[in-house]
Amino acid sequence: MRKILLATAVVASAFAIAAPAIAAPAPFTLSSTAFKNNGNIPDKYSCAQDHKPGNDISPPLAWDAGDLKAQSFALVFIDTANGGKHWAAWDIPATAKALPEGLKKGYDVPDFPGTHQKAMGKADVAEQFFGPCPRNKHKYEFTLYALKVAKLPGLNKNSKVADVEAAAKKASLGTAKLVGFSTAAP
Repeated sequence: MRKILLATAVVASAFAIAAPAIAAPAPFTLSSTAFKNNGNIPDKYSCAQDHKPGNDISPPLAWDAGDLKAQSFALVFIDTANGGKHWAAWDIPATAKALPEGLKKGYDVPDFPGTHQKAMGKADVAEQFFGPCPRNKHKYEFTLYALKVAKLPGLNKNSKVADVEAAAKKASLGTAKLVGFSTAAP
């Protein structure tokens, strides 16, 4: 019996050695040089920087799509404490790997052909990053969607951040998140 168990173990280990190694898929990641995941979002990117909500400075964001074959990207920024949908950018070209600090104002994002943005608020406040302004500690999430389409269908200047989020979820190949906390007040 002992010889049979030993022989079985030898055969099993031979198969384990002969099996080719399968590489793990490269991860889809989102990061910022302004704050670490689960860190504090600096006041510079919130209502505290100019003492009023909206029209805030967007943080620098960078990503690696890993093995995903994205045709474009969409980015949504929400306050998880109250479900507030602060800002979205979409139709970001598949060749893009980052968004710089301080995206300029406009539904059509200047310097990023084809990319659109929308924020909570009205008028020109709705066309630029709308940062944290919770007054007490809230958790915020940037969610980056790798998309199977080059352009998200059904969206326009009248769309809301929630519309962008719903469309991105439908066309998603995968997501990456960056979490931050803020206590900013105007």
